[in-house]
Amino acid sequence: MFSGFAFPSLGQVEEADSLDSVQVDTVSLAKTLKSGEVDFHIKSFFMSTINKGDLLNYATLASGAGIGYTTPEWKGFQARFNGFFSFQVFEHNVRVADPITGAGNRYELLLYDMNDLSNTNRLDRLEELYVSYRKNRFKLTLGRQKVNSPLLNEQDNRMRPNVFSGLSAVYSGLNTKISAMWINSVMIRGTVDWYSVEDSFGVYPFGRNLYGEPSDYKGRIESKGIAMTGVQYHKSGLTLQGWNYYTENVFNMSFLQSDYILNVGQTRIHTGIQGFHQFAVNDGGNPDTQRAFIVPGEKTSGIGAKLGVFSGRHNVSINFLGINDKGRFLFPREWGREILYASLARERYEGSGDMNAIVLKYDLITPVKGLFAQLGAGKVNHTNMDSFRTNKYGIPSYYHFTGMLNYKFKDYFDGVNLQFLVVNKAPQDRSMLTDRLRINRVEMWNINLVMDYRF
Repeated sequence: MFSGFAFPSLGQVEEADSLDSVQVDTVSLAKTLKSGEVDFHIKSFFMSTINKGDLLNYATLASGAGIGYTTPEWKGFQARFNGFFSFQVFEHNVRVADPITGAGNRYELLLYDMNDLSNTNRLDRLEELYVSYRKNRFKLTLGRQKVNSPLLNEQDNRMRPNVFSGLSAVYSGLNTKISAMWINSVMIRGTVDWYSVEDSFGVYPFGRNLYGEPSDYKGRIESKGIAMTGVQYHKSGLTLQGWNYYTENVFNMSFLQSDYILNVGQTRIHTGIQGFHQFAVNDGGNPDTQRAFIVPGEKTSGIGAKLGVFSGRHNVSINFLGINDKGRFLFPREWGREILYASLARERYEGSGDMNAIVLKYDLITPVKGLFAQLGAGKVNHTNMDSFRTNKYGIPSYYHFTGMLNYKFKDYFDGVNLQFLVVNKAPQDRSMLTDRLRINRVEMWNINLVMDYRF
């Protein structure tokens, strides 16, 4: 009665069970998550500032490590988180007020927590924490994420960068990238806290208002958030980008840039032009002009230009920036560092109006494999230090010099990057300077040695 039918042997049954188990494991959530990418980051940062004469000098060494995890993509969905801890190895005068001027530290403190001077070893930050969805060339990201644009960015030149929280959408075409993001909070470099957009104004020193009084907008700005949009295009040596930063109830900033690289034999000519325009939205954050971030009527514009020559291992460029006298270029320093042709390390142009700068840069790919060198020299012309309508921070006109060596290790130490940076700023006119206007600004050296290891 059982002709044509055969019972499976015990070995066949075990084999079938084993195959079923393999199939279940292949599609299990646990196995999928285990195939995600784990990344590690170790960083040490030595910084020292040497001021002229009897003014305080500063030095410190910070170290830290972090870990991140990115899940595999599943039906277009992906998630990521990363955290980092830092601690102080040693310091000299970083938390001491200068006895001559009463001024505090400017540069080194931002390696730690500027809001808690006693915090030297509890510097823990949960930074990226987001979920994203990708469909073809479109990607949507919700949560805490890093952002890079010409004005709003990581400004990752201390231990930890800025991180922004919100919803972003990016379309990546063959030659075009379109970005849009709504930002409602930010974790600021030099802190361990998250801030709403309106509370992020004034976390860093805030200079003076148009009347020469200390700015009074900290904790007094009303804004729901930032709407950022950007378009980037690249084809055949031409790069175009346009960005707009709309801070609800405070200001609108537009930024445009065009770069073109022309090949002439073995030489490449790089030309570029960039510009920005800013105006107040409503009352500039507060109806009281003494408590507003930007005063209605301030309509600041700036233009930059670049002409560079690439030849072999050498790259030389001359760079220019000019800002009109219709107001001050105001973009919260808490949100990023301006990336302008004329930018050099350890100073920025935010807060300036009626100013101009000309900067010479020289880059060298050295004969030593992995070693890159860069030199910069600039002349920056500000209005008088007491002209607060065009000089928010009372910065004197100065000469700016930078020298940098960057070495990327290979083979066994692949992933290790070592950077040495030296900065000097010298006043154009020493006769008008007091110690208060000099300390941490001009007649100073800033020395940095940074080790980064990512794997």
